[in-house]
Amino acid sequence: MQKLVDKYILQHFASKVISTIMAFIVIFLLVDIVDHLDHIMDSEMPSGEIIRYYYHTVPWYFSLGLPMSLLLATVFTFGILQKNNELSALKASGVSIRRLSVPLLILGLLFSIFSFYFDNLYVTEHLQKRNNLGSKYHLIRSKAMKMKKKDIFRQESNNEVLGIKRYEFRNKTAHNISIQKFADGTLIARLDAPIMKWNEDKQLWILPNHFTRSWTGDSLKFYTSEKDTVIKLNFTPTDLTQSTVKPEEMNYWELKIFVDKLEQHGVKDPRWAVNMYFKPAFACTSFLMVLFGLSLSIRKPRSNLAVGIGISIFVIFMYYAAIKTGQSLGYKGSLSPFLSVWLPNLIFFASGLYLFKNTRT
Repeated sequence: MQKLVDKYILQHFASKVISTIMAFIVIFLLVDIVDHLDHIMDSEMPSGEIIRYYYHTVPWYFSLGLPMSLLLATVFTFGILQKNNELSALKASGVSIRRLSVPLLILGLLFSIFSFYFDNLYVTEHLQKRNNLGSKYHLIRSKAMKMKKKDIFRQESNNEVLGIKRYEFRNKTAHNISIQKFADGTLIARLDAPIMKWNEDKQLWILPNHFTRSWTGDSLKFYTSEKDTVIKLNFTPTDLTQSTVKPEEMNYWELKIFVDKLEQHGVKDPRWAVNMYFKPAFACTSFLMVLFGLSLSIRKPRSNLAVGIGISIFVIFMYYAAIKTGQSLGYKGSLSPFLSVWLPNLIFFASGLYLFKNTRT
């Protein structure tokens, strides 16, 4: 009988999760479209690119909406069961509400594990593609998107300028390289290469092939090389990544490697470590929301369902406000990167556990 009850509750819960997550995604998309409608029209973005932009946006919105959906689905499930007097019948038969909560808590834990891998293996990739499209058509004009992703220029020395058309941080490869040398404001030499790769062993940049032009007076000399050529530049992939990539576009494992490299180079930039710890911390939100949803549902089982929904929305707002505040403090160095994102989780877990344990069931 207990297995049938668990299956019955999980079926109710699953249907509520699906409906609420779809509702959140639609709301997020509508808000985003309305917010960027003027930019889309001004940019004359092709319809196919618009579809691609929002296709790459959906996984991110799914990730954001999942914890909220789990909280509301938990409140809806137990609220409707109570409204139909099904919880009363189960309690009368000797089944504790805490026992009924076990499958949802296990499911919340599984959703947390799923969320971590979904965010790091799927969302980050699509978010990078979305941001690239947004940058290309100037759809996202926030401060975070002012970071240069293409057409990167660096002053290598007083008389040397480096241009990079595009940089891929995952394979440490720069595309369409141009190095121009000047003398008294006059161009005297230019090197062009389709690709520049980073060699980990030599800790130097390698040009698989390049084309060089030099001017001496009125004469022009050409030189072509199809062999690997070592080139010494005043920056590493770490420097390029810091200036061209947002932490949100990197998964947990990439961030961990990058944070280790920053520490090796003695660079103090806490935002990368904060975002690294944020990945697993945010994944735990799914379990926390289920725990809070159960506490809100069974603490006052006969209260109005609308009241439970209202409190749930307030809890969601407070949690996101707490974790964003923690991130800001971590970026500024006021809190350690680990505590800045895990402290809100610990506080909400302790609060949810206290409410759950001190509930009459």
